[in-house]
Amino acid sequence: FISLSVSGVFTAPVRGVYHFNVFVFGNGHGSRPSGVSLHKNGEHIVLAYTAQNTVHMAASNGASLLLEVGDVVYLKLWHGAWVRDTYNHHTTFSGHLLFPIEEAS
Repeated sequence: FISLSVSGVFTAPVRGVYHFNVFVFGNGHGSRPSGVSLHKNGEHIVLAYTAQNTVHMAASNGASLLLEVGDVVYLKLWHGAWVRDTYNHHTTFSGHLLFPIEEAS
């Protein structure tokens, strides 16, 4: 398991392959989708997005990424979308190091 800074940005402490998962939950009005995009160093990687056709909606996605020391991974709220979260943690972002990769000598 990896920890995020208070800002919600993960900075890779070691070179390696990491896997990230995102789960979003939304409710409200049918004209407002729920969605977030996962980014690595400013580059869009994947999107978890859903349009509401019932009272509640959910979407998820994940990606395995090769990260160098200092690379950053974070989420952005998709334009015009919202997500719901409370103390029940309806919307989550998590990840873990699959394996480190040593620098070639």
